Amino acid sequence: MEASSPLKKTTPAIDAAQSPPSGVVFLAAGRGTRLSELTETTHKALLPIGGQPVLQYAVDRVLDAGVEDVVVVTGSKAATLEEFLRARYSDRVTLVYNDRFATDTNILSTEIGVGALRRPEEGYMIIEADLVIEREGWSRVLEVGSGSDSFWVTQSVYGVNRTGGAVRTDVAGNVRDIVYSNSYNPAYDGWRKLMGVLFVGPNQVANDRRLRREAIRRSIGQYYMMPWVENLGSLPCMARDLGDLFARTFNDAVTYQQTADEVSEFERLGIAW
Repeated sequence: MEASSPLKKTTPAIDAAQSPPSGVVFLAAGRGTRLSELTETTHKALLPIGGQPVLQYAVDRVLDAGVEDVVVVTGSKAATLEEFLRARYSDRVTLVYNDRFATDTNILSTEIGVGALRRPEEGYMIIEADLVIEREGWSRVLEVGSGSDSFWVTQSVYGVNRTGGAVRTDVAGNVRDIVYSNSYNPAYDGWRKLMGVLFVGPNQVANDRRLRREAIRRSIGQYYMMPWVENLGSLPCMARDLGDLFARTFNDAVTYQQTADEVSEFERLGIAW
C-alpha cells in the first residue's frame, strides 16, 4: 500500500455551492473471503479502524453531508450488521438483503440497492463498504453539484501493488477506457486507480440500470463496474481524483492492519482525519 500524508493538501477545492447526491448505496453483502481470519465471526464492514467500525465512518460522513436516502445492502452475516446499523441509525438508513450474496460478486447487490432508493432517477452514488477516507476526502467525494456528470473516484495509479479497477483519462479528466485487472498487467501502468466509489448522474441512470440488468441476466458473478467497462460509449463519465488525501481500501489482513495502524498513528499525533 502506498503511503500518503493528510497534512499536505494539493487537491483542488470544491465549490461550496455544490450539493451531495440524492441517494447513496453501500455495498456490504460480501463475505470478505480474503479476510477470513478476521471475519469468521465479524462482518468485514464492522472491523474496527480507529476504535469504531469502518462502515460507521462512511455512513456518518454521508449523513452529515445531508444525504437523506441511504441504503445498505446486506448479505453475509446480515443479522450482526443489521443489528448494528439499526441501533446506530434507526430509520435514517434503509436496509435491504441480497439473498444471493454467496454467488454475487456485487452487481446484483448494486441493482437491489438502487431499486430501494426513493428517487434513483435523480442520480445516485455507489460506495463499497471497506473504504477509509479522511474527512476532507469525503467532502470531495460527496460534492456532486448539479449532479449531471457521472464520475469514478480515483487515487494514485495502477501498478504492481495496486491492481484491480483502473481508468485511462484525457487531460480534462474524461474517462476514455475502464478496465478490471486483478492480476498485474503492465499495459495499464499509470492508469488512475479506482477507489470503490461511482456516482451515476441523472443523464446516465437509464442506461446504467438497463445495462446492469442485461449483465445480471448473463451472470451475477461480476463486478458492478462491468457494464461501464463494456459500454463506455453509452455511459460517459469523468474521474475525480483524491490527490494525496488519505484514502485506503483493504481486501486482506495485511492491508487491513496497515490501514488501522496508519489511522491509529494519525490519532496519536492529534491529526483530524
